[in-house]
Amino acid sequence: MSWKRICNGLLGPDIPVHLRDDFTLLTARHMRGQARLLFVGFILSLPMVVLGASPGAGPLVAYGLPAAIFVLCALALASVARPLAPSATAEEARKTIDTLWQLCLLAAALGSLWCVASWASAPVEVRLYYPAIMSLGALMLSYCLMAVRSVAMSVLLVTLGPVACVLAGTGATMDRVLAVSILIAVGFQMVMMVRHQQLLVSLVEERHKSGELARRDPLTGLANRRALIEQFEGFADSGASLRLMVIDIDRFKRINDRFGHDMGDRVLQTIATVLLSHARGDICAARLGGEEFAMLSRSDALDPALALQLLREIRTSEMPHGEAVTASIGVADAVVTQAEDWTALYGQADRALYRAKDEGRDRVEAFEKDAAAQARTPSRPATGLNRLSRG
Repeated sequence: MSWKRICNGLLGPDIPVHLRDDFTLLTARHMRGQARLLFVGFILSLPMVVLGASPGAGPLVAYGLPAAIFVLCALALASVARPLAPSATAEEARKTIDTLWQLCLLAAALGSLWCVASWASAPVEVRLYYPAIMSLGALMLSYCLMAVRSVAMSVLLVTLGPVACVLAGTGATMDRVLAVSILIAVGFQMVMMVRHQQLLVSLVEERHKSGELARRDPLTGLANRRALIEQFEGFADSGASLRLMVIDIDRFKRINDRFGHDMGDRVLQTIATVLLSHARGDICAARLGGEEFAMLSRSDALDPALALQLLREIRTSEMPHGEAVTASIGVADAVVTQAEDWTALYGQADRALYRAKDEGRDRVEAFEKDAAAQARTPSRPATGLNRLSRG
């Protein structure tokens, strides 16, 4: 194993690319919660720090360093006063982690300076108290920050590194025993960090899998209605011009009646495979329910000619029941700016689809306002979950 791999392993787990943003958000939230407790604890312990400072260290060490630590803790508490918003981005989470990292490193450096200065100026019989106190504080600090391994390890090195070096260099047996004990405690803490972050990665992985399952149609593997609307909302945030194609299988009820629902499911899976082959880039292929499917994307990415191509591919696909299947498609375009625009866009594509059914099926119809005004069949609500067969 190379030194580079060892260093990478110590600084943090190898997180799959698709999980990195979720992992960053989770660790930032975890770190903020722990940091609040940590800095409150530091502030409460500062009177003991002032009281325990070595008389020979001088006022700068006895009062100046604790005062500086108090200021840093107050700034840190202000920075984590509000939790990350549910809609926070990974970039916002990284900024939070970096800010806390910098404040913790400064506080750790000041604490280490207090310890070494107090130790050097204290009587021999009480010197060991200072590295012992610092070790307790450093281990508590790293434990609270272990959600981000690189942060916790750097804080450990800044707080305990100088202390261990000073103790090891005195030549006194008990100083060296304490230095070795500190290194053992640091090693144990590092092992716990690794285990802790492995658990966090596993948690993020399980959340990701659950989220994917919640957004997938279990029969066809396509996106479901929920995932399609989420994709729509993402487009709406940027004020995009979108195109929606609603695809409905013609006379699907007859297939279920003649060949059974299991065969009908296999037909749906075959058609889903056709749609999925065109779901590239931002194009989302979804099953809305029953025998109804949809394709959604930006207008410049979803070519209107694709609707005719889909009709041809569905018509010529080899179906499991041995007979040809056709579909009807309704197409609608709109510039959307908010999530509520989904109802209007779906309603337009739905009315175009009804017109395709009325005109003989196995055809594509685009929504037109004039034609909609003369529509003979009203559209069903866009939010319904149970789909009725259109025939």
